[in-house]
Amino acid sequence: MAASHHRHRSNEASQRRREAEAGMESSTPYKGGEIDSWQAEAIDTLSSANEYQGQSRIQTLRKLPWNRKWKYFRDQLLARTVVIAAIVCVVVYIAVQILAPAPGPKLYVAVFDDAVGQQGAASLQSQVAKRMDLPEGRKGGVLVDTYFSNDENDISKLQTMIANHEIDAIVATPKTFKQLSGYGYLTNLDSSLTKRQRTLLSGDFVTMKGFKDSDDPDFEGGGKGKAEPFGLSMTDFRQWNRLKSAKSNALIGIVRESPNPTTAQRLIDYLSA
Repeated sequence: MAASHHRHRSNEASQRRREAEAGMESSTPYKGGEIDSWQAEAIDTLSSANEYQGQSRIQTLRKLPWNRKWKYFRDQLLARTVVIAAIVCVVVYIAVQILAPAPGPKLYVAVFDDAVGQQGAASLQSQVAKRMDLPEGRKGGVLVDTYFSNDENDISKLQTMIANHEIDAIVATPKTFKQLSGYGYLTNLDSSLTKRQRTLLSGDFVTMKGFKDSDDPDFEGGGKGKAEPFGLSMTDFRQWNRLKSAKSNALIGIVRESPNPTTAQRLIDYLSA
């Protein structure tokens, strides 16, 4: 019994000695030598994080010394800035496309009844664009559109386009041209042509009845307005008759409220030259 008690006290003493030695080892300072630059930068970053903890990234950037601003911006803000800039650019682009739509044609010619075939119309479009120093096509250029007929759908389309100030001139054979003048779509050439044109082309004027305010014309037309020179016969128009598939009895007129009446006049000058 005495021996057992002695061994127990000896074990307790040994345990206390080991704990004391462990405490001495834990308090012994680390002797690892000098730290390298990467370790110094890591320590600096950690100390900065503690120093500016709880502040926004912008506030932290503003308070950092100049020699540390770029690194912090590169690590914390550069990617976000690039993403935000890209989003802003996309939004601005979409807004510009919506608020500033592409310009309309400088000359839009609606061709009815296949008064000239597609190949001839393409040739005319190219020649007129070159003469007027304009591009071809809908965006600010010359467009000769042959996709019109005198059925109800195309007449409705034409009416909508005229109301939206998209059409400048109409080319059609006499029957359809008479119908369109009866709807009031065409101008009196005595007022829409220049004085020089009226003098030179007076023999080509074609007089038809126009639209009268009291009219309620059905789809067949039949205007009851005053007879006025709404069209020009292109029978003797040299440039027109040079086009393949061009119908010699076709008429041309300037649309009421044309957005480009001067360009339409120049078209007539070119065709009649």
